Amino acid sequence: MSQVPKKFLILDDEESIRQSIAAFMEDEGYNVFQAETSEDALEIIKIHHIDQAVVDIRLPGIDGNLFMVEAAKINPGMTFVVHTGSADYIPPEAVKALGVTAESVLIKPTSDLMALIAALNRQEESL
Repeated sequence: MSQVPKKFLILDDEESIRQSIAAFMEDEGYNVFQAETSEDALEIIKIHHIDQAVVDIRLPGIDGNLFMVEAAKINPGMTFVVHTGSADYIPPEAVKALGVTAESVLIKPTSDLMALIAALNRQEESL
């Protein structure tokens, strides 16, 4: 009996980053969704039960921090990894409350996407 693939969301306003991560995650067996804005990502979450997401912080409109808080209201138990160009990013308390720790923050571009898988697995194990 085959396992149902996890639903994975990439929220990043840079298309090349989204495409790179999407190709990798699809090769790893994930069912991948992509969004350029938090607003689009929230619509996806309302329609699909997303298990995990990688989230950029600096986005047009709603930023990645607020996105994670709102997404968790729609889909409690969803896990997040931050993928940001801000080397000094520290998750605010509301994001920490969702289980996002310093180990859940990757600085982009991440050259080893297996680090993303490892961070996602750590997030799930901590819940």
